Amino acid sequence: MKAYIEAGVAGVHFEDQLASEKKCGHMGGKVLIPSSAHLRNLNAARLAADICGVPTVIVSRTDAESATLLTSDFDERDQEFIDIPAGRTPEGFFRLKKGSGLKHCIKRSIGAAPFTDLLWWETSTPNLEHAKEFAEAVELGAMGYKFQFITLAGFHSLNFGMFELARNYKDRGMAAYSEVQQEEFEAEKHGYTAVRHQREVGTGYFDMVAMAVTGKEIELIEFMITNDA
Repeated sequence: MKAYIEAGVAGVHFEDQLASEKKCGHMGGKVLIPSSAHLRNLNAARLAADICGVPTVIVSRTDAESATLLTSDFDERDQEFIDIPAGRTPEGFFRLKKGSGLKHCIKRSIGAAPFTDLLWWETSTPNLEHAKEFAEAVELGAMGYKFQFITLAGFHSLNFGMFELARNYKDRGMAAYSEVQQEEFEAEKHGYTAVRHQREVGTGYFDMVAMAVTGKEIELIEFMITNDA
């Protein structure tokens, strides 16, 4: 946490998954740590931020809705969700009751609320009924969800854009790339700035550094600025 703070990070989220067995949100086989262990992590993060004197935003994320395993049964808050007749896995993990994920998620989020600034409930489906039940558990936001984000929007947009360019380039050659450029030029009026790729990655900054160092010897720099296209 201290390293994040020193790097200038404004917010950090902590999950209740077992780090060594961590899975992406939509994947199965997720293993939870006990509720108390998750709360200790949140508390330690807040302590680190307080010691450093910064108002870092702490986010508590729970994967309890879709998790199927739990590392330990010692925490009383988790015991009602353990499927005792199902036994344990070969790794020693406790199996969780099927269909109890949402209630487990709500209970963990309520427990984490005093230790965190934001609550993140990881879900694979945009189910409004579940969202309503979660929100009304203790009037969490009174159904006023303020922030819904897409963690993979950039990944999909980038890859699909390159796929479309390659497909069109195969059929129509350079005309396909020219059309992309025209769309970029058109987007400038909306604030798009990446038409000039050198400028976008900071060439102008290093030009100014070079000008400060070389003084009047700026012919090469002017050439670079003029040809930044």
